[in-house]
Amino acid sequence: MDFSGLYAFLELFGFLLRPIGTLVFGVALGWLAVRILKADEPSWQALLGVVLGLLAAFVLLGHWVGGGGTLGAFGLGVGAAVLLWGLAPFKKKDEE
Repeated sequence: MDFSGLYAFLELFGFLLRPIGTLVFGVALGWLAVRILKADEPSWQALLGVVLGLLAAFVLLGHWVGGGGTLGAFGLGVGAAVLLWGLAPFKKKDEE
């Protein structure tokens, strides 16, 4: 049995699916970062963790993944999330 056609299909499917997955991961990480940054009084440890976590995610994805499209999709996801939720007013829960 020759599985070269199946492997080629799975490789193409992986090339198409990987940027979509990292785009979704970038949006989620950007939302989490904005959520922490817009807290009432975030501690400096949380702010440092957000900045270093985003930087580490960019570095690790850039080193670990071979294609530039994956890193670009991650950057677009984080940037879109930061712009979308960063510019929106923060809704606080009413304390009763």
